[in-house]
Amino acid sequence: MTLSTQFITMISMVLSGVYLGASYHTFKRLERLWLSSITWKYLLEILFWLLQAVVLYVILFLINEGILRFYVFLAVICGYAMFKSLIEQVFSRILDVIFRILHDIYRFLYRTIELLIVRPIIFIITVFIVCITKVFTFFITILLAILKVISWPIRALFSVLFNMVPKNAQKYLHPFYRIYSKIKNKD
Repeated sequence: MTLSTQFITMISMVLSGVYLGASYHTFKRLERLWLSSITWKYLLEILFWLLQAVVLYVILFLINEGILRFYVFLAVICGYAMFKSLIEQVFSRILDVIFRILHDIYRFLYRTIELLIVRPIIFIITVFIVCITKVFTFFITILLAILKVISWPIRALFSVLFNMVPKNAQKYLHPFYRIYSKIKNKD
């Protein structure tokens, strides 16, 4: 490996260490989204480090055909330390601004969808249900009125027939009349 390849490897691994620090800092800031589940926490942590190892090795492979030396690891650690000491505070502020902007965009989209799609659908469904119940109540009221009009002659006929029944027979029909009156009074 030539000296220029070693120099490019060192510079790229220092920058990769900075990248590693930035991505790990971002990962830790997003960790509170899945902190409630221990399984997700460990699974995502493992997947994060596997992904970072693949990214660093691909960079190394593109630079010097994947030759690993001790100074490559030192360069990555040096880049990570440079991120922690020099860049982390500025990066944290930038990340806060980005997250705030993303949160504001999310809230705007959520409210827009709620106002333009969800609430009109709920309103339409509510109006439909109210209309159906009003129509159903109207038809039931009409049906009950018609039944009252139709039942009036039948009740009058039964009243006349009951008075025409002899008094001896009325005492046997009287228990049925009590049941009918109880049913009638429950309306």
